[in-house]
Amino acid sequence: MAKILLISLGSRGDMEPFLALGEELLQKGDEVGCCMPAQFKSLAQQISPNFYPQNERFLELIEGKEIKKILGQEGSGFSRLKSLLKLMRITKPIQQQMILDQEKAVNDFKPDQIIFHIKCIYPVIWSLHRGGSVKLLSPMPALLDPVHNEPHIGFGKPRFKIWNTMTYAIAEYALIHQSILNYGSEYLKKHQIQLPKRVLKSFYRNSLQVEYAIDKRLFPKPSYWPERAIITKFRERKKSTNYTPDSELVNFLEEHPFPLYIGFGSMVNVKPKQIALDVLAVCEKLQIPVLLNESWGGIECPEILPSWAFKINSIPFHYLFPKMGWILHHGGSGTTHSALIHQKPQAIIPHIADQFFWNRQIEKMGVGIRGFKIKKWNRSRLEKLIFKLQHLQL
Repeated sequence: MAKILLISLGSRGDMEPFLALGEELLQKGDEVGCCMPAQFKSLAQQISPNFYPQNERFLELIEGKEIKKILGQEGSGFSRLKSLLKLMRITKPIQQQMILDQEKAVNDFKPDQIIFHIKCIYPVIWSLHRGGSVKLLSPMPALLDPVHNEPHIGFGKPRFKIWNTMTYAIAEYALIHQSILNYGSEYLKKHQIQLPKRVLKSFYRNSLQVEYAIDKRLFPKPSYWPERAIITKFRERKKSTNYTPDSELVNFLEEHPFPLYIGFGSMVNVKPKQIALDVLAVCEKLQIPVLLNESWGGIECPEILPSWAFKINSIPFHYLFPKMGWILHHGGSGTTHSALIHQKPQAIIPHIADQFFWNRQIEKMGVGIRGFKIKKWNRSRLEKLIFKLQHLQL
């Protein structure tokens, strides 16, 4: 039996692969601890009572106004850049506190191994300074190990191979200099720890074990990847069968079986009301029923909907997706995989980062239709996209 500490940062979607892995480890007989933002205490304790909180300000920050402005592509590129630079300044003391939170979790739990999210800093210090065993868990490729025909997820569209490969070196530079050596500078200085750049570079390129929790039908492992990088499977927790749907939803699905699903998860945009009106207009024209997921505000439905439309907020995909005809979504890794697992034609309207990668990848692998980015939204594009989606054969 091993003691495994799971350390993750980010939103709910960043927690789920770790919690799913935690379930698997417990079944094997391992002891599991979770070090996550304080807001996820009750969620993590569904897996293990060993919970170690990280500063709650980080999650508050990424769910705040400035981040929403960037995610929704609100304003000019210059104004979003200003917001990003402001966030980097605000983030530093929070990141420094989270290093201490992660250190406390390690000292209290005393793990044999740490499995961590790429945003986490202390596991790298623990591994290189104390010789601890660590592994990176990622629900997306194009992050650490270069993909020849895809740039790093932070660099937009694919270009020629040399450029695509170079973006990973740029991202690695930022990871080492901005994250480890900047956010971690105070901790390293206090503890008189020397982490030369060449050692950090070698660690990420040659030593760090990486598990990409991805379905191979969406992204098979490139032949040129190193042995230390593996692709396993999409990790999701065992689903509870206790969910009871609202009677109105049940009635809607009986009267309008296999409707179009549209939802943007935690993404936001500058015109959520117009988006709902466009969806309704297009679905009326194409004569298809629709289920709209308002979620965090990316879609705002009118108070009164036609009989062939229904709005929801939060419903488990394992219940919902088998009853849908088509899935139109933002391109989060979880939603993309869920649509694949339930064998539903899907299309993506990406907002940020890896969503653009999944948008290209579903088309490449023949499981979906490539959509347009949220900033290019208009009714005509939407109609063409839904029409193509209707006629996709899996």
